[in-house]
Amino acid sequence: MSKQALNTSLWLGGLITGAAVGVYLYKNKDQYEPQKEKLNSLLSDLQGIAGDLKSRLLSAGQEGLNATKTALQTAKETTQEKIK
Repeated sequence: MSKQALNTSLWLGGLITGAAVGVYLYKNKDQYEPQKEKLNSLLSDLQGIAGDLKSRLLSAGQEGLNATKTALQTAKETTQEKIK
């Protein structure tokens, strides 16, 4: 089976599975209604955690970039001093 045929099969399988789960949940929505608020709360918490993680990763990336710039500047200055 070629790679494209495999990818297409997996994509189609996922699409059909998603549709089947959607139909099941729609038919049984009364059963899952009480859990809706709990799920919304969990999703809200997850969004908060994702936002916090994003800001921490951006901060760490900026610190790493600044450290790299400082190290390169120091190496450049050291090299220039050795040349003189």
